[in-house]
Amino acid sequence: MSISTAEVHPSEGRSDGRPSLASSRSRKQSSTKFAEDAKETTVELHESLDEYDLEILYEIFLKQPGKQFDAGGLREVLQNVGKIVFSDEDYNVMFMKMNTERNGHVTWNEFISYLILCYEQQDVKAEFETLENPIPLAPNMIKSNHRYTINRVTYNPTVRPDRTISWHDGSLMTCSRDGTINYWSLDVQFERSVKSTCPHLRVQQTWVTDMIALPDVSVVCTSSTERDLRFYDTSARKFELRVIFTLMDWAIYTMNYWFSDDPNEESKLVLGDIGGNIHVLFIESIARGPFRSQLGMPLLEVRYDQVVKGLVDGFRVIILPKQHTNSVLQIQYYQRLNTIISCSECPKVGLQMRDLSEDKGKYVYAITKGAWCFSVSGTQLLASGSPDCLVRLWNPFVPQNPVAVLYGHHTAISSVLLQDEGKFLYSLSQDKSIRVWDCAKQVCVQNYLGIPQELGEHSDMTTMYNPESRQWIIGSSMLAVISLSPKQSGEHTDGFTHTAGVSVVLYNPLFKVVVTCGLDSTIIVWNPWDGRRMMAVKEAHTKSIHAEIIPIEITAASFDPGYQRIITGAHDGTLKVWNFNTGTCLRNMKIEKNCEVKRIIWVKNRILVMGWNRRVTEFGDSGETVSAAGEFYKNWDLRHREDISSAAVRVPQTIVTGTYDGELIMWRLETGQPYKQFNCADPTTRIKIQYKKQRHKPEARVNKFSKRNIIARALGKPIDQEKKAPQKVAPPTEEDTIKPVMSRRLSAVQRLIAQSSTMQSNRSAMRARRVSTVVMPEQCMPMRRLGIHSMIFLHSRTMDPDVGTLFISLENGAIQVWSHHISGGFLTSFSAIHKAGDYIICMASDEKNEYLFTGSSVGYIKTWLIKNYCVTQCEHISMPKLRLTFPFLWGDFFVGRAARIARSQPVPILLNSYKGHAMTISDLAYIDEAQILISSSADYTVRMWTLGGRYLQTLGTFKPWRNVPHNPKVRDETFEFTTPPDIMRLGSTTTLRVLRGGTPLRTLTFKQLQVKRVKELTHVDHTKIYGERLTEPILGHYYKPSERTTHFHEFKFDTSFPYIPVYQHLIMPPFQELKPSNVKPSIREEQAKSEEKKGENEAN
Repeated sequence: MSISTAEVHPSEGRSDGRPSLASSRSRKQSSTKFAEDAKETTVELHESLDEYDLEILYEIFLKQPGKQFDAGGLREVLQNVGKIVFSDEDYNVMFMKMNTERNGHVTWNEFISYLILCYEQQDVKAEFETLENPIPLAPNMIKSNHRYTINRVTYNPTVRPDRTISWHDGSLMTCSRDGTINYWSLDVQFERSVKSTCPHLRVQQTWVTDMIALPDVSVVCTSSTERDLRFYDTSARKFELRVIFTLMDWAIYTMNYWFSDDPNEESKLVLGDIGGNIHVLFIESIARGPFRSQLGMPLLEVRYDQVVKGLVDGFRVIILPKQHTNSVLQIQYYQRLNTIISCSECPKVGLQMRDLSEDKGKYVYAITKGAWCFSVSGTQLLASGSPDCLVRLWNPFVPQNPVAVLYGHHTAISSVLLQDEGKFLYSLSQDKSIRVWDCAKQVCVQNYLGIPQELGEHSDMTTMYNPESRQWIIGSSMLAVISLSPKQSGEHTDGFTHTAGVSVVLYNPLFKVVVTCGLDSTIIVWNPWDGRRMMAVKEAHTKSIHAEIIPIEITAASFDPGYQRIITGAHDGTLKVWNFNTGTCLRNMKIEKNCEVKRIIWVKNRILVMGWNRRVTEFGDSGETVSAAGEFYKNWDLRHREDISSAAVRVPQTIVTGTYDGELIMWRLETGQPYKQFNCADPTTRIKIQYKKQRHKPEARVNKFSKRNIIARALGKPIDQEKKAPQKVAPPTEEDTIKPVMSRRLSAVQRLIAQSSTMQSNRSAMRARRVSTVVMPEQCMPMRRLGIHSMIFLHSRTMDPDVGTLFISLENGAIQVWSHHISGGFLTSFSAIHKAGDYIICMASDEKNEYLFTGSSVGYIKTWLIKNYCVTQCEHISMPKLRLTFPFLWGDFFVGRAARIARSQPVPILLNSYKGHAMTISDLAYIDEAQILISSSADYTVRMWTLGGRYLQTLGTFKPWRNVPHNPKVRDETFEFTTPPDIMRLGSTTTLRVLRGGTPLRTLTFKQLQVKRVKELTHVDHTKIYGERLTEPILGHYYKPSERTTHFHEFKFDTSFPYIPVYQHLIMPPFQELKPSNVKPSIREEQAKSEEKKGENEAN
């Protein structure tokens, strides 16, 4: 992604009668007299300047020597022209964003480009635009249970008593041409099968052309080539032929149904036949209308001309003849406009929208080869698909010319769909490809080719869209269920930051932004305080295979020493330098082909890259040559025998590299020479480094994937060469040469090849004749060495042999402490895990190196107090103060596993332990001024945490963002903390207690819940009810229950049916309103009488 800056001349080409520059300047001067004493403002620069200010600034830039300003000059100009005063810190940050060339001067193009980028970042639509493709997943293929291809998929909802429907209650129905109709649940599970047959055909079976559900009257209608319409009663899970219309002029090809919430309004069944005619069948739906059960009439069979003449009760027909010159392929009644939209493959009337009333006429859309399908959204957008491979967007009321013509398909369009009120348009072509279009930008955002051929090679397709589940069901030989822009549920997740695993998270203290890089080859710049996505670079690293652009995973990234640029490294060994404020790529580099970049270190004037090439590659900061041979890169000595997995730097002394087999080498940063070598499996033994000149043999071509070499690599043997090079020099001795060892790290494809080769060799050995001999291996299989996964330098500590300055995490879950001093080495180690098989993937620390943050492979985040760990001078530690910050240190009745293991390990002190992610944590970053920890994971999320372990928010969440205060004290008092939904399901009691700020998670008993509910009830002031509390009997002595009005009824059963639906014949008594009694009891009179009686009794 790159943003080009074109030269802007705001004062040229003025022909619209606006005031001249002199008049605008005078108006500006007169309007800003009251602002002579300007104060510091927090308003952004692009919000403070208007068009007149830009005209003045442009003329000032032209008059300036070199047409550019330095920092001081530009600040003075902005203060004089716009009366804008910034603080020193804000202005310096703004000037560095403008100065993309980093030469200390800003030109007009840089200045105006900065303003444009500010307006783009302010665009809310671009801020919340999803990074995921509209069709993110592969389709779910389901067996159709049909003998022939499916010609219709429809939804049959359950109608409520108020005549409303829901997409949560109903069933799916599929129909094939042989009349088989299958019922499916909403999650596309097969339920039952029925069949539509013609009662008059005995030899030849029927051919059903279409099917539609009439849910308000519990009827399913089918049309066939016999030129009839069959209405089946589906109440009480029946499927009985109730009404049939015969002898129609043309066979019906497509149907559509609509019913109203008002039962008195007629429902509309719209039909399109193969002769181009349109039929509108009005049906009375009160009490199921003509489809209700009638005694002695199980089947109503009438000729269609009688229905047209109005001789059949409950039906009314309007025929619109010769609307098209060919078969009507799709038809729909659009209730918003009270119109009928139909399409056909005819050149004259390919697509039309016609009002039901003859007076308002119709709209005919000019399509040369006709239209096969259409979709309508609202009243402003209509989409059509044609056999000429074009998708057209129309304004429904402007039929002459389309709004846009979308190119890209190679075969005819069979179905189109408008989603989210016309935001996206999905078009399906005959070659099973789906293109997703952004209707506003009129561009293709995705070309989906994931539909397998099992759906049908050359068969027709029909579709149905479920707006509730956002699934598009495609029916043919099978059923394909595709999710279209699926929405996330707040009950299961807080949202995702990237569309794939996040590999790197970095905090920029200069611009106060967070930069994340993911395996989806995307770089995103975030504002962590208000949650805005300021910049997104998609497909940062790509490769082309067969003319298809494939994104490459980003595996490493680093800022430059000035925090103005960023460099990213990919899985294929490519590197790119970016201006992350503008999204512009400044430089391209590469180490070796298909060698993953694991670590990038950017020091002054140098870029050091480590990865699977087993060496350190050095590039120049400015892009100039760095080697004596005039090359742009320089390779350090090849000292490692395995791929480099991690590295760390201590400026200006040391750089440390570690490999997957535990090999550790310390290099001098200035000269690039190694001065120490160890193996973490035996850290106390120092390996002697040979400084003799290397003599390399001429490289020979090696087939890495031959069967012999794959087995040899698995056994640790040397790999055979296919072709040996001629030896022109004497072979060097073992002491003079550092023999390179081929990497045993294989890709997923190579591992599968190795597994298949091993299985074949085992099978051949099993088939061979067993001989009573024992074959000894040529060499013993060594145990797998400990791999190094992460390392970090503590920069605030002094360089001393007894001071631990380097922390290294190993694959066994331990963290080793080293001193990089020339006389130092391994000091000690401690266990950083509490689950078997876990190990530390990443580490981070604060500026003062008081805390060490670790992220594990199972998603746990731990905080360690390393203030007095492996140092010569210890400081006082206040444990009560730490307990106020870290609830993990509070005592609990049940001690968790992490706390139990920490008891056996007194130092370093474990301050916090909680599960932060559901999957592996890939990177950590700490913001010192706000005391916020940021973690990235393979579960696609980047989350923010407080120092004490309280969850803040997830970057990129779809939930409303709550602004994060910079001050930790204000944040603890005012911020509303929550718990991630996925951690609520997976977290332990210790994790939930930490995320709740120390509040224990206890389940209340039934009695405790009752007491709690009583306390939550609102207190009722009984003195305000008739002046005193109510006494029994509250209703007085005048209440009598009403008499029953129901009596015994005799039932008459209709024996003409195969079986009797009983509930349809039940007779319910009429409803009667209860009349309130006119006698109103007087509580005071009753109380007075009772008191008089008491007084008389006492007197007696």
